[in-house]
Amino acid sequence: MSPGLSRRRLLAAGAGLMLGAPLLASGSAAPARAWPAWEQFAAGFIRDDGRVVDWTDNARSTSEGQSYALFFALVAGDRTRFDRVLGWTRDNLAAGSLHQHLPAWHWGKTDTDTAPLWDVIDPNSASDADLWIAYVLLQAGRLWQRPALIAEAQALLALVEAQELRRASALSLLLPGPQGFESEAGLRLNPSYLPPFLLKNLATERPHGPWQAVLDSHLRLLPSLAPGGRMPDWYLLTPRGPRLDVGSDGRGSYDAIRNYLWAGIGPASMPEARAQLAALKPFLALLRGIGRTPEVWYPDGRAPTGIGPPGFDAALLPFLTACGADDLASAARARLDRARLGDLLGSPARYYDQVLALFGEAHDQNRYRFGPDGRLELP
Repeated sequence: MSPGLSRRRLLAAGAGLMLGAPLLASGSAAPARAWPAWEQFAAGFIRDDGRVVDWTDNARSTSEGQSYALFFALVAGDRTRFDRVLGWTRDNLAAGSLHQHLPAWHWGKTDTDTAPLWDVIDPNSASDADLWIAYVLLQAGRLWQRPALIAEAQALLALVEAQELRRASALSLLLPGPQGFESEAGLRLNPSYLPPFLLKNLATERPHGPWQAVLDSHLRLLPSLAPGGRMPDWYLLTPRGPRLDVGSDGRGSYDAIRNYLWAGIGPASMPEARAQLAALKPFLALLRGIGRTPEVWYPDGRAPTGIGPPGFDAALLPFLTACGADDLASAARARLDRARLGDLLGSPARYYDQVLALFGEAHDQNRYRFGPDGRLELP
């Protein structure tokens, strides 16, 4: 991922595509029930070759989009699309092998001297997508009894550990990518890259690896990052501790919203997930105070601005429910119903809104859960 490019701001801009049971922790997945929202998303945003297209920014593709589509395909029991998305990701972002290469984060149309060419635009990887791909491969390998996927995940995690982890004092940290996030001022970091349930599962799968230390370090920093529960998109970790990230004006918005999503879908049986939820729960006071979901908020106390897109409401649904804020959850559902066109959100329907909705509403509909060790549980 390029450190100078804010993906969420791009996701919010530009014209998009106009588109009109108890859970089990078993080692095998039963056939999934129909999931119309996934089918609509796949029809509008996934090509037949497995490329996930973000129409809001020059029809580009990202490793993030590929990783999330893999997760949704697994939840849906959609093995055909899973294999297509994985195959496209390997072939186009990882030079044919996730065993040997971290996937490039940005693929799209490049201008050449003769004609437009579709190829990798930025070869830097995005560590959140790297972790999600590895996590989903581990879960798919277990649920679908495909050991080759587990071996591929383990190889990818070894690459992440070698290229994207750093130590700072007593902290173990995940860089957003191998290049461009270290300077004399400190390390530029993104807290939304660290879902506790995902890290917990990686720590279980790789007990001699760094992942429990990464999770513990994240939770140690969390209170200073989120005063009043207001998480930033980015922060700068200096020798004197976390500081305002000047490049993003210290705001929370399109990246930070995912922290509330992760807190909401994290299992109550996991202490680390409970700790994240407790740290972010004061955000409810901001929501109640302004009577809406803002687009931008500030950990330093500046007034929130804008009205959050419908995907923000969907992302907050599990968080509001987990916090016992049933009135706010009901209001968010009502806003989502007003924004819905068929099974998609918004007009035009934008990629990032749909992704947040698939995560948040599917959890709200009891389509997936996570166990105390972060293991994916399907109905």
